[in-house]
Amino acid sequence: VRGAVAIIFAIVILLWPGIALATLIALVGAYALVSGIAMIVGAFSVPIRGGQRAWIIFEGLLGIAVGVVVFVWPNLSALGLLYAIAAWAILVGILEIVLAFVLPFTGGRTLLLALGGVLWAAFGVIMFARPGAGAVALLALIAAFAFVTGVMHIGLALDLRRLDMNLNPVAPPGARPTA
Repeated sequence: VRGAVAIIFAIVILLWPGIALATLIALVGAYALVSGIAMIVGAFSVPIRGGQRAWIIFEGLLGIAVGVVVFVWPNLSALGLLYAIAAWAILVGILEIVLAFVLPFTGGRTLLLALGGVLWAAFGVIMFARPGAGAVALLALIAAFAFVTGVMHIGLALDLRRLDMNLNPVAPPGARPTA
């Protein structure tokens, strides 16, 4: 869900380049909110230990907090919102890098999650470093970032689904449990 929402978000930005700042801020807030909720729901649908689940829940709560801030204070200056989004991206990046090494992943899964974390953090740093960048450049950066991370999250979700199927195989229809 989180990956699909990110891709849809990227497409909306690309198809609507003249988007007003207020609409862009609302879209970012909605993305952060939905992403946070999806993270929390996902934390309980994956077979992991409690301590590992806590990291995922924390990342979800962070997204929900950013979404709520954007909707509660819509008149916050554009620069203030940009900095809030940049800080969120950096924190999510750090959390995803930590999760890459805390969750029971191997090889490609760990690399995919760590790479996603690096992309989040780099996106945040770029937004902090260049807050005065032109609106079109900022929109293109946001759309590219959302699309790439959306694709990565869908890939990660498919890997998690395979991992779950390997850990919890489904019995064929008509099979009887043995005692």
